[in-house]
Amino acid sequence: ATVVKVVGAHVPAAHHRAGAVSQPGGPEQLRLQWLTALEVRGIRPFLDQQRMLAASTGPAKTGPKLRGADKSAAARGRSALEQSFGQLPEPEGAFAGRRAEMARLRQWVQAARASTETKPTVVVLHGAPGSGRTTLAVRAVHELRDYFRGACLVDLRGAGSAAGGSTAGGGGSGGPGPAGSVEGGESPLSTRDALLHLLNRLGAPREQLLFRERSSADQQVKRLSELYHQHLTGVPVTVVLDDASDPEQVRTLVPERSDSLVLVTARQALRLPPDLPARVYDLPVEALDAAGAEELLGAAAEDASGPYDAESSEQIRQLCGGLPLALRIAGSSLGPR
Repeated sequence: ATVVKVVGAHVPAAHHRAGAVSQPGGPEQLRLQWLTALEVRGIRPFLDQQRMLAASTGPAKTGPKLRGADKSAAARGRSALEQSFGQLPEPEGAFAGRRAEMARLRQWVQAARASTETKPTVVVLHGAPGSGRTTLAVRAVHELRDYFRGACLVDLRGAGSAAGGSTAGGGGSGGPGPAGSVEGGESPLSTRDALLHLLNRLGAPREQLLFRERSSADQQVKRLSELYHQHLTGVPVTVVLDDASDPEQVRTLVPERSDSLVLVTARQALRLPPDLPARVYDLPVEALDAAGAEELLGAAAEDASGPYDAESSEQIRQLCGGLPLALRIAGSSLGPR
């Protein structure tokens, strides 16, 4: 009854005010006044309050995701990084005489991890064909796996031959060479193809590796390089650049914004650009000494029943030039003799 009385008393006054300002009166005027009051006193303060709360507490947190429902590009990238170790050559066969080199590699990696500066570590392993620099690099990748989230090996074919001794020596892996190895005489791998190989193996989105039909080779290399550095920003991986000869190409393939390890194998020492933002080390892979050669011969022969013959072991080492590849072949041919 009270509401009816108030409304009945308010209707004539509302009609009078509506006629004075040329607005509709009656129930329509009541509805307009009700909406105005609701907006001024209800909705607008509520929205202002929500904005203040959002600014003070940060973005709203999303609820828990269902297991197995994360199909994002980041998840696919993490999966590809985890699987990249399985695409490396397996460290099979006899391996000996490289404990000092392996210890130095581990020491450099640990020192880089202890540093507060985010910078890659580049190690140039150089030696004669058959010295086993590639096998040493592959062994190091497997032994240092716990420090990195992914790994990739790319054969740059810098010496013009991907079937040289560098792919099978190092204590004599005896296993197949890196994926993509070809017989001698093939031209060096281009920077564009090397970037495509690395991005593909390290989990970059496939749709980002497509190009426009009329884009030039320089434009493709520039775009791939930007994508490569962006993809590996803050992601520590191990990259093996096998059989390199061009310092500028090596520089393009070094992920500069991560704690990655880049192992470069070459026949000769490379003079990398001095402005390269990385910790650069030089590691010669030389011929094995008498102790290392004897250990490798024994492991390759797989027979220790005969008497110890230091003179014959030294003679074989000299004939093989101390190269692990030749020593492995000699040891396997000796057998039980």
